[in-house]
Amino acid sequence: MINTIQISEKHENHLERERVNFLQTCSKFIDSFAPQSNQFEGRPKFYFADILKSLLILSFNGLSYRRVQSDLHLTKIMNLINSIPKKSTLNKYMQDKSLIEHLEKLIQTSAMHFLNFEDTLIIDSTWFPLKMHNNGCDKKPPGQGDDKAGIPPLAKTKKLHIGCLANSKIIAYAKTSIGTAHDSPFFEQIVSTVCNNGFSINTCLADAGYCSKANYSLCQDLGIKNVFIDFKSNITGKRAKSQAWRDSFRMYKEEQDIWHENYRFRVLVESTFSVIKRKFLNWLRNKNETARENEMLLKALCYNLTVLARYSR
Repeated sequence: MINTIQISEKHENHLERERVNFLQTCSKFIDSFAPQSNQFEGRPKFYFADILKSLLILSFNGLSYRRVQSDLHLTKIMNLINSIPKKSTLNKYMQDKSLIEHLEKLIQTSAMHFLNFEDTLIIDSTWFPLKMHNNGCDKKPPGQGDDKAGIPPLAKTKKLHIGCLANSKIIAYAKTSIGTAHDSPFFEQIVSTVCNNGFSINTCLADAGYCSKANYSLCQDLGIKNVFIDFKSNITGKRAKSQAWRDSFRMYKEEQDIWHENYRFRVLVESTFSVIKRKFLNWLRNKNETARENEMLLKALCYNLTVLARYSR
């Protein structure tokens, strides 16, 4: 099921040059896909590519709008950006809802490099607290709720839903939501988009949060042969809507060894979340709701660009 993508010898010590490789890969990728401004009147605007590069550098280093200015000056000296946006300009773009669509598309585009190497999709979600806490990279940050007001802890978090490809561990799809959103409704959008982008998915893995007869039926309709969505304890297997549901439930009950041998690869998406949170902060800096969504998507895109930098020849 899982193939191996070979890494060139010159990138065996990629961590030692990760920041330089990220800047070069980021500049090359954004210049190839980011739209440019065709303005003919009025005050000249910043190139959108420079805005994206600046926001990615900000997210990669986990810096504030003010502290990232020195890094942008160094990037300009390297001729990777044409101009240096002010902190107010970066803040303005972070609160732009249209940026969400651009970032989602760029995340999907960055994964296309592995189109011919991937056949396994792993789906999961993770939480980001709205302020820094002392709980490391745990999923559910404690102490974020207000018991007296009846506010649950997850109400003060934001959620990132992703579809991760098993071989390269790159994110093929990313979507944000409120912290209390259920996972299952996002399954169709993730799987359908990845398949429509051209990936030949033969295996799909997800935890019990995505368990539903409709999701199994969707995988069957999309031609996904091996579906390993974990079952909840109260599932009986009756009134199945698809053959995929019946086959998987029978394997789950009668062939535990085979089920766990395949389902164990779901841990790969957990390692992806761990890398994102350890490298690019496990909490959100911004106070604006739109800016928080863009901040999470920037983390995902930064992660993808580090993967591209590692596998580039």
